Amino acid sequence: MAYTKLRDVLELALEMQVSSLGLTIEQLMQRTGRSRKTVERMLQGLAELGLEAEPSRLESDHHLTKRWRLKADLPNALLILQSNERAALERHLQTLAEGQAAHALAKLLANQKPLSSHLALDEEELINRTAHIGRTGPRTQAKETHMAIFERAIQGFEKLEIRYRSLGRPRASWRTVEPLGLLFGRFGYLVAARGDIRATYRLDLIEDVKPTGTIFEAHTDWNMKDWAADSFGIYHGDDILNIRLRFTGEAAKRAEKVRFHRSQKTRRVRGGLIVELHCQGHRELIHELCHPDWLGQVKIESPDSLRHEFDDYLETLRSVTT
Repeated sequence: MAYTKLRDVLELALEMQVSSLGLTIEQLMQRTGRSRKTVERMLQGLAELGLEAEPSRLESDHHLTKRWRLKADLPNALLILQSNERAALERHLQTLAEGQAAHALAKLLANQKPLSSHLALDEEELINRTAHIGRTGPRTQAKETHMAIFERAIQGFEKLEIRYRSLGRPRASWRTVEPLGLLFGRFGYLVAARGDIRATYRLDLIEDVKPTGTIFEAHTDWNMKDWAADSFGIYHGDDILNIRLRFTGEAAKRAEKVRFHRSQKTRRVRGGLIVELHCQGHRELIHELCHPDWLGQVKIESPDSLRHEFDDYLETLRSVTT
């Protein structure tokens, strides 16, 4: 087997061992960027190397769904981090807030051979000198004890009682919610259901949380990723709109390289760039359009309702400066 093919096959094996549940052919295709036939040949190549993959299935899977995972673990020699890989992980560890992800990565690095002295010094210098290593801009931190409860409840479909203070309210109140997931932007949010309503609760405004021991039924008609992708940002609650923006001048060149939303369609027109979006979360879109990169070089062509909302927002900004 040629070196390049061997490397690709071993990378496929690594992807399969990383997943505790096993991966479908479609997931393997997505992670490797290969066609179905190529992935199937790679699985056969693994078998020839003595790393045979076996089918597995979850109870929640469709009866036609088939997952693949390795029968035996990869040899330890293939899992030793290269110097550049360990260096990248050490840099990434510097950017993580204190929490389970940081602890897990620290354990992984502790179980690997450390960098040589001169490489370690070079790495420390790089961390100290490169601004992109750290997180910039404002952010809030959630309590680690709360996060552990949220994660267990989300995984176990357990109702929670949260003591939450809504923005603008002087006091917090208790409410029972069904936790569905977590979202992170400028702030962190717990996504939860109360009856048929899905809402977001800012983590920094949750003053206390208690497990209830009560299990709720999974929301099989609702998908967290699809729900989150419908919105331009974090917020949900406004209507989904068909939005058309026109960028001109230097902003058109910049906007051509930006993915604003997964629904985005762009086309070059004389003197600029048209960007079409199908999403909600209009207030966060308005915040984005006020960014200095676009200011004065972007126009909301449709719908009228978004144009009026944008004008009202600007009027509110003017009122606080006078």
